[in-house]
Amino acid sequence: MTSSPVTVGFIGAGNVLPAYLQVLDRLIPRGLAREGPIQARTPVSRDAVLALRPGARVVSDPREVVEASDLVCVLTPPHPRPALVELALRAGCHVVAEKPLAMSRAEAEPLVLLAAERDLHLLIAPFVQLSPTMRELWARVADGAIGAVHSARAMYGNPGSPWAPWFHAGGVGAMAECGIYNLKSLTCLLGPVAEVLAADAVAVERRVAGGVAIDDPDADVTQAILRHASGALSSVLASQAIHIYRRPGIELYGTEGSANLLGDDWDPQGIELWREATGTWELIDPPDSTWLWADGLREGVLAAAGVRAPLAQAAQDLHLLDVIDAARTSARERAWVSVASAFQPSDLRPAPLTAAHGHDRTRPLDEQ
Repeated sequence: MTSSPVTVGFIGAGNVLPAYLQVLDRLIPRGLAREGPIQARTPVSRDAVLALRPGARVVSDPREVVEASDLVCVLTPPHPRPALVELALRAGCHVVAEKPLAMSRAEAEPLVLLAAERDLHLLIAPFVQLSPTMRELWARVADGAIGAVHSARAMYGNPGSPWAPWFHAGGVGAMAECGIYNLKSLTCLLGPVAEVLAADAVAVERRVAGGVAIDDPDADVTQAILRHASGALSSVLASQAIHIYRRPGIELYGTEGSANLLGDDWDPQGIELWREATGTWELIDPPDSTWLWADGLREGVLAAAGVRAPLAQAAQDLHLLDVIDAARTSARERAWVSVASAFQPSDLRPAPLTAAHGHDRTRPLDEQ
C-alpha cells in the first residue's frame, strides 16, 4: 500500500460529478485520497463547481488535471471520452471512466491494451458488480438457491435528459446509456451473451435538451432478447421515455425457485427469494444501504493505493460494447445477431461479515 493518499482529479463537471465527490469525501478522512483539480469546460460550469465546492481547484484544461493526479475520473459525455482516457493513461494516471467507455470495441480496446501495457488500472462504469446487494444475489444464485437459472428479465428506464443533447442525438441510444446497467448485471449473473435479437422505437418525437431542439431524436426505447452462452435467455427493456415504475430491476427464474433484485441494479433495495422447497418468499435487506453507484472511484483508489486488485475486468466491459453493437445491428436488420466475444465471469461472493457493529445506518461499517 502506498504511504500517501491517492490524488483524484476529475475531467468533466456534469450532473454525475456530485455523486463521485460524495465517494471521494468518504475516502479523504480515512487518509486514502485527496482532492485534485476539477476540469470544467465553460465559465458557467466552473462557477457551478465552485458554488458546489468552495475552495476547489477548478481548471479549464484537462492536461492540468492529469499532470496533478494519480487517478483521473473521466466524466464527460461519451464522444470525447476515449481521447481523454488516453490522455490520462499516457500521463501515467489510473482511470475511472463513466459509461460507455467508447462507442465501439474498436475505440475502446486500444485503451484497455494501453492501460495493461503501462500497468495502470482502467475501471469502467457501470459499477453494479460492486454493490453488496448484487454480490449477495450472485452468491445465492451461484450456490444453487433457485436451481439452474433458465430465464431472466431486466429493465431500467428514465424520462431522458432535459440538459444534455447527446442523450437523444449522436447515436448513443437507450441501450448504451441506461440498458448497459442491466447488461452488466445479467452477464455477471448468467455469463456472456452469444446472440441478440432487438427492436427499437421512438416514443418522444421531439426533444428539447440543453436549450437545443431535437426534431429527429434517436430511438428512445429498445427491447432485446439475449441468448447467453450458458443457454439461459434474458430480456432487457432500456428506455429514455419512462417516467416511473414499480417493479424489480432484475427477475431471475430457476428450476427450483425465483429471485428478484428490488429497485434498480444501480440502486438496489434488497432481494426477494422464493424457493420451491420452502414455499415462501424470503426478504433479504441490503447488506449496506449506503452503497452509491459511483463506487468505482473507491475501487479505483484502493487499487491505485495497492490495497487490493479491483473487482472489475475490462474483458466484460468490452463484451458489453459488442452486445450493444449487436443490438443496434439486430434492430436495423430485424434478425438475430451473434456476439463473438466472451469473458470469464468474476467471483462476486462477498467477504465474510466481521463481528463489527454499526451504530450509524447512514455510513458503511468500515467508517465506524
